[in-house]
Amino acid sequence: MTDGRTLADPGRRRLLRLTGWAAAGVAVAAAAWSARGAVPAMPTLAGPEPDEALTWIQMLPDGRVRFFCPRAEMGQGAGLGLSQVVAGELILTQQEVELVRPDTSQVPPCMLTVGSDSLRLFFGPVSRAAALLREHLRDRAAAAEALAPGDLAPAMGGFTRPDGAHVPYAALVSGDPLVLDADAGPPPRDDPARDGTASAVGAAWAHPELEDIVTGRAIYSRDVAREGMLYGAVAHPPSLGARLQGGDRLAARSLPGVIDAVVDTGADFAGVVAHDPFLLVRALEALGARWAEPAGAEGKDLLREVDLARLRKAGDFEHVLVDEGSDDRTDAPDDRAASAMFTTAMAAHAAMEPRAAVADVRADKVEIWCGTQDPYFVRARIASLLGRATESVVIHPQRMGGAFGGRVACGAAEQAARLSAAVGRPVRVQWSREDEFRNGYMQPPFAHRVSARVTAEGRLTSWKQDFVSAPITTGPVSALGGGLSRVIAAGIDRFSSDAGTARGAVHPYAAATRRIRYSDIRTPVPFGPWRGLGAGPNTFVTECVMDELAEAAAMDPCAFRLRNFAPGQERLAHVLNRVAALSGWRKGTGRATSATARGIACGSYKGMTHVAAVAEVETVPARREVRVRKVWCVQDCGRVVNPDQVRAMVMGNIVWGCGMVLRERLTLEGTRIAQDNFDTYEIMRNEDCPEVEIELVPSEEPPAGAGESALVAVAPAIANAVHAATGQRIRRLPLRAEDVFPEP
Repeated sequence: MTDGRTLADPGRRRLLRLTGWAAAGVAVAAAAWSARGAVPAMPTLAGPEPDEALTWIQMLPDGRVRFFCPRAEMGQGAGLGLSQVVAGELILTQQEVELVRPDTSQVPPCMLTVGSDSLRLFFGPVSRAAALLREHLRDRAAAAEALAPGDLAPAMGGFTRPDGAHVPYAALVSGDPLVLDADAGPPPRDDPARDGTASAVGAAWAHPELEDIVTGRAIYSRDVAREGMLYGAVAHPPSLGARLQGGDRLAARSLPGVIDAVVDTGADFAGVVAHDPFLLVRALEALGARWAEPAGAEGKDLLREVDLARLRKAGDFEHVLVDEGSDDRTDAPDDRAASAMFTTAMAAHAAMEPRAAVADVRADKVEIWCGTQDPYFVRARIASLLGRATESVVIHPQRMGGAFGGRVACGAAEQAARLSAAVGRPVRVQWSREDEFRNGYMQPPFAHRVSARVTAEGRLTSWKQDFVSAPITTGPVSALGGGLSRVIAAGIDRFSSDAGTARGAVHPYAAATRRIRYSDIRTPVPFGPWRGLGAGPNTFVTECVMDELAEAAAMDPCAFRLRNFAPGQERLAHVLNRVAALSGWRKGTGRATSATARGIACGSYKGMTHVAAVAEVETVPARREVRVRKVWCVQDCGRVVNPDQVRAMVMGNIVWGCGMVLRERLTLEGTRIAQDNFDTYEIMRNEDCPEVEIELVPSEEPPAGAGESALVAVAPAIANAVHAATGQRIRRLPLRAEDVFPEP
C-alpha cells in the first residue's frame, strides 16, 4: 500500500510485452535488428494484468475516488462505463468518481483501445481493484471501530455499523490519496450482505462531458494552446508512393510571419512554421515541395494481386479457415443451389474530427497533446524520431471526434514534433479534411465467391467459400518506417494469417461439407483497421447467401436460419427470435406487397456479441433510389454496464451499416485517392437516416464488445430487403442504381 500518486514500475519483461514485441512472432527479428539501432515502435498489444488496475484507483481524503482510466475516449464512453464499475464496487454516486484521462507518465503502458474490448477486458481488473480497495477500507474501519470486518456492511460512500451508524470513506483516509499496491491481499471475499440495488452497473449515467460536447466547450487536440505556441503545416505527398525531391526553404522563410521551413528528402518531410495559421497555405505554396510520383502505375495495378479469379484458377489460397466433411455425398435431384460473387469497396474512416496535435520539444522533455488510440505507441515513435529516451516523452491523450480504428498512430503529432524541434517552441499542426482522406489507411476491398447447396427440406449440405482481401490488423506494419518494418511485414505474411481480415468469415451455420479459404495480400495501398475489420464484409456475404438459399428452399428466411444454426448458437438464435417478434416479422413478411419490403439478417461479432436486425426499405424507381425507412435491432453483448451508451453505439452502427450499403466508397485514380471530402465521399445525412428500434437482451454473462457489433447484421438485412422489394440480389457494396433498377 502507498499513499499518493506513486505508480508501480511494470518491469522490463512486462514492458517488452506491453509494447508489442511479443506479438506476431517478431521478437527474434527485433533482437537481431536492434543491434543496428533501427527498431521501429510497435503498437501496445498486451492486455491488462489484474494488479495493474490497483494503481488506477485512488481514494481521496474527502471520500471521493479518482479513477485514471487507461482507455482512449473517442465517443464510445469506455471511461464512463468503467467509472460505473468502480462506483458499483465502492457504492458511490457519479459525482463521487473523478474520471481522469491519464498521460503516459501517470500509468504504465496499457493496450491500445481497439476491437470493442474495453469493457470486455477491463471490467474484471477494474472491478477487482475497486473491490480490493473497498475491503482494505473495511479493514481500516473495523480496526478504528474495534469491530470485526464482517460486522461492517457496505453502504453508500462507506460502511454501516451494527448500530446503524455510518462510517464514511472520508473518515478512513487522511493526507495523501490512498492507492493500493500488488501486495494489498487476495481477491475480495464474496459479500452477500451487499445491497445490489445500489450498484451503478446497469444505470444510464450521462457522460460528464456531454453538455460540453453539445455546446462546443469540449477540448479536442486542435483546441490545446501553449504559451508561445506557433503554427505548422506539412506538404503531404500528392499520390501513393510519391517521394520528396526538394523544396525552396528560402522562398518560404522570406514571407513575413514565417518562422522557419524544413525540408528533409530522406524522410519525405517538408513543412513550415508561422506566427499565424492563416499564413500556412501561402507558405506551403512558396515552399513548393517537389515530388517524384510512381511512373506508369494505374489504380488497378496497385491492387492487381488482389485477384480472386486468379487465386481460384490456381487453387492458391494462403489460409484455410475451415475444411470439414467430404464431397462424397451425391446431390439429390431436388437439392437447391446458390452460387455468387460478392465485392465490397474500399472505405474511409471519415471521422468528424480531422486530426491535430500540439508538440512542445524542449531540451529535457517532450510533451505531445493529441488524439490517439495508443498513446504509448505514439510516445515510442516520437522518442525514436527525435532520438530521445522514451521516458522523456509524455503524451497527453485528448478526446477524439471519432476514430474507428484509424487513429492508432498520429501523423500530425509526429509532424508537430519535427517542427517544434526545429524552432524550439510549441507548434500546433492541424490536418485538413483532404489530408485525412489522402494520408490515412483505409478498409481494403473484399472479393468473395460462394457456392452452397440445400436440401428441399431446407437443410444446408454444402458451403464452399473463397475470398481475398489485404491484411487489416497487421496492414499498417509495413508503413511504420525503417527497414525492419518491411522485414516484420514479410515475416508476418509468410508465417501467419491476418485474423482481422478473416473476422466473421466462419459462420454459425452447420453443413455436412464446409470449406472456407482466403488470402490476405499486402499491396502498396495503405490498408488497416476499420470499424469491425472484416466482420462487416464477411458477414454480409454469409447472410445474403443464406437469404438466397432460404428462397431456393421456399422457406421463410428467419425460420431457415433457425433450422440451420450449428450447436452452441442459442444466444444468436435468441436475438433472431427477438428481432422477429420486435419487428412483427411473420412468414412471408420479407416479400414485397408494394415498393416497401423487409429483410432479416444476424451475426456474431468475435463469437461473443450476438446481433440480429430487420430492415425495412422503400424503393423509388422513378428516382432510382433506395431508402431505409426503419431498422429493428436486438443485441446480446452480455452484461450491459450503461444501456444508454450501448444503445447509442448500436444506433451508430445502424447508420454506418446504411452508409456501407448505400453510399461509402473509395476509389483510386492512378495512384491517387479520388475522394477527399464529404462532397465526393458520401456518408449518411440526418434526413436519410432510418427510424430505429433497439432492444438489449438482459444478461449476466460477462460484458462483450458493443462498439462495432451491430454493423454485421445491418448491411445484409438492407440488401435482403432490397431483394424482397425488387427481386434484384445485391452482389456489391455500396449498391449502384443499376443493380437495383436495371435498364429494360
